[in-house]
Amino acid sequence: MIEIKLLTGVSIEIIHNSFKRAFADYVEPFELSVSQLKYMIERRGYNEDISFGAFDEGELIGLTLNGKGIWDSLPTAYDTGTGIIKEYRKQGLATKIFNESLPVLRDNGVKQYLLEVIKSNTKAYNLYKKAGFSVVREFDYFVSKISDIKLTKNVLPNSYSFQNDIKPDWDLLRSFWDFAPSWQNSIESIQKKESNFKIIGISFEKNIIGYGIIEPETGDIPQFCIEKSHRNQKLATLLFSELLKYSKNKEIKVLNTIVEYKPIKEFMKSLNISPGLGQYEMILSL
Repeated sequence: MIEIKLLTGVSIEIIHNSFKRAFADYVEPFELSVSQLKYMIERRGYNEDISFGAFDEGELIGLTLNGKGIWDSLPTAYDTGTGIIKEYRKQGLATKIFNESLPVLRDNGVKQYLLEVIKSNTKAYNLYKKAGFSVVREFDYFVSKISDIKLTKNVLPNSYSFQNDIKPDWDLLRSFWDFAPSWQNSIESIQKKESNFKIIGISFEKNIIGYGIIEPETGDIPQFCIEKSHRNQKLATLLFSELLKYSKNKEIKVLNTIVEYKPIKEFMKSLNISPGLGQYEMILSL
């Protein structure tokens, strides 16, 4: 008999085994070690006391790993990953896990449930729509081998300079944004593992007017922005090139930029990077 239970006290090794099997045939298969999975879900606020698993005679055969944090000023749960092992699909387990989770989320003060779903995953999208989720934003998803990126050889103007490993003034950096980052790219997510990121600033007359953040191990670039009055001077290209110097990965990822924001599309195109599989950001009020 299959039981739906909280993941409180379940080891990361057991979670990893189930996660790996559940996502083995996914649109974008996850190839994460135990430590990499632990790092990823911790960065996204994983909370075992609001996360659920489906167990068949003690074996974890499906799961929903939920994070918790503040989103738009409200206590929010974030679906870090939901998956069912292939042999157990088409039994409605994802829906059962979801239904079991709602009262627990509410009891923990959660006011809304946030997630992202790859656009081509129509089964999951339809399940979430049926459950009452609404699409908030559509995201582009850029991934490229560093060797395929085309960078023009520009020189940083004399009035500008790079500042390595800046201590971020988040209120200042936030003022440069044209759109708010997704949950996994948020300030809160970065702060949870800030020592794992390289934060590079561009200064003008000793004032920071742009910045980029890279996670060297993964090549993930969660935030990247130039203050509006300093744009169209090739500073973004120079900053991007500077960030790549710190990547230990052969690929870089710029994930979850909003679809309607054309400047990032044009910038990525200039670097020979095309958008891949996009995502929907979806939310459910609790």
